[in-house]
Amino acid sequence: MRILLRAALLAVLIAPAAAAGLGPPPTPAGTAWLLVDGQSGEVLAARNEDVARPMASATKMMTALVAIESGDLDRVVTVVPAAVAVGESSAGIRPGERITMRDLLRALMIGSGNDAAIAIAYAVAGSEAEFVTRMNDRAKEMGLTATQFANPHGLDEPGHRSSPRDLLVLGRAVMKDPFLRGLVGKRTTSIPARDGSGRVTLQSENDLLSIMPAADGIKTGHTDGAGYVLVAHATSKGLGRDFYAVVMGEPDRATRAADAKALLQWGFANYARPVVLPRGRAVADIEVQGVPGATVGLAPPAAVAATVRIGKPVAMRVIAPSMAVTPVERGQRLGRVEVLQGGTVVARAALVATGPVGPPGFTDSVRSAFAGIGSVFT
Repeated sequence: MRILLRAALLAVLIAPAAAAGLGPPPTPAGTAWLLVDGQSGEVLAARNEDVARPMASATKMMTALVAIESGDLDRVVTVVPAAVAVGESSAGIRPGERITMRDLLRALMIGSGNDAAIAIAYAVAGSEAEFVTRMNDRAKEMGLTATQFANPHGLDEPGHRSSPRDLLVLGRAVMKDPFLRGLVGKRTTSIPARDGSGRVTLQSENDLLSIMPAADGIKTGHTDGAGYVLVAHATSKGLGRDFYAVVMGEPDRATRAADAKALLQWGFANYARPVVLPRGRAVADIEVQGVPGATVGLAPPAAVAATVRIGKPVAMRVIAPSMAVTPVERGQRLGRVEVLQGGTVVARAALVATGPVGPPGFTDSVRSAFAGIGSVFT
């Protein structure tokens, strides 16, 4: 007794994988890049992905993570004079100002304020040096082998480096935090005005958010040593799939956004979401107890769609009893089916009987009895 798979279904399952192949991935203008499937972790395109290099304000992803892990975001922080002394990218906070950690994170991740980074460091660890130690300890815990922090803001400094692969790990961690995820997808945010009269608007430099509706993060950076850097994320609602892209050493702000967009769109194009199991199409047959020679088909009660990688084979696994017990009603659940690609389940569905099978009649009982006698004498 066994489950009999319908061979005709194989062509249906393999059809999405037989689509026309894609061309090669885009070639960004920068010195290093990485494109990864956010669900499977598969690397789709890469260059120099493990080479350490200056990371600029992409640093602030770790600054934000250490701040988030330090406690209550609504606690009030007094800005230290050192925060303003750092210079360059500024969120406009001032010494002695009292501001919540939540607003400092807005200033850090959207306004990319170096002043916000130093204010956070002192509030969390008491000094910049101690905060950097915590950043490096956290990097080791996360397995970031090419990353070393020398400051919390990202200005060029000897030994302050990371790689596309490590920055992608940081980007993933940012997107796992509900507050940060909701923040980095915004082009603007606001923090309290220094004079207490309302709030002031801060503008993100992540131009990808303006040119790609599917993009929802994560962090830009720019210094003379790093060039233009972007850790990006985008989600395709139609595919139910997300992708991460990292570009480093880009020549200018516009190219940075365009190259990240090209990588992410190419990632989307590698996938399709076909109907892999049509509604009511039997995928297997099982024998029926007490009714010799009878089988009942098993089919999904609704069409099953799956997001699959184009060019890779798709397989099916049926989990069902080897024999149905009569009476069987049409639509009765008798098992389930899983659609797999590369060993990963990409879709699953119930399997129901395609037709009824009544209880065995007199002739069926006699045939079953003789079959049993025959097996005894065999």
